[in-house]
Amino acid sequence: MVQETNKRPPRIPLTPDEVKDFIRLKKHKEKIKLERFKQTKTYKVLNVFNIICIVIYTEIVFAFLGSCNFTTHYIKSMDSYYSDEIIGGKRTLSSIVFKTVNDQVYDVSIRDTSVIPERFSGLRVGSDWLLKKEIKVRFKKGGKDFYIKRSFPLLFISILWGIVTFVLFGYNMNQNNYSLNVITFVNLITMLSFMLL
Repeated sequence: MVQETNKRPPRIPLTPDEVKDFIRLKKHKEKIKLERFKQTKTYKVLNVFNIICIVIYTEIVFAFLGSCNFTTHYIKSMDSYYSDEIIGGKRTLSSIVFKTVNDQVYDVSIRDTSVIPERFSGLRVGSDWLLKKEIKVRFKKGGKDFYIKRSFPLLFISILWGIVTFVLFGYNMNQNNYSLNVITFVNLITMLSFMLL
């Protein structure tokens, strides 16, 4: 008695024209899906939010490098910390912790041989324009700017996520539902961290 085997029939490969038609149909379906997604309110709202985040990142970087909104505070007390480095016969100031009259505390990175301001003199504190985060201090008008230590994470995160968001937008990753949600979630977490810093 001969046993019957359950073999599949051999697969017939598609012709080149059928492959081209299959690829064309697949691309057409993806294009229709993308056009439908672009018409949704979610797509528009999330992209606007991500663009606002890029503007905030850029503004923070420019506030570090250029002008920012300065307000004057008055020094109540200060603690100076020196490093072992000597420049021009003077010991280098490592940092100064200022306490102002309104009980604000600023730990400022100096790394210079600058003159320490006197008690109850003005301390100009610069903040960015949008989030009002304090970034740097200036001892006198037109003087050198020194950065507040707690503001360095703002600069790092702004540069990092600004570049990442630009690159993802450059590769049109914002046109994919999943990747757009991921970009938006990361930018939302970043904005929340900015509020807490």
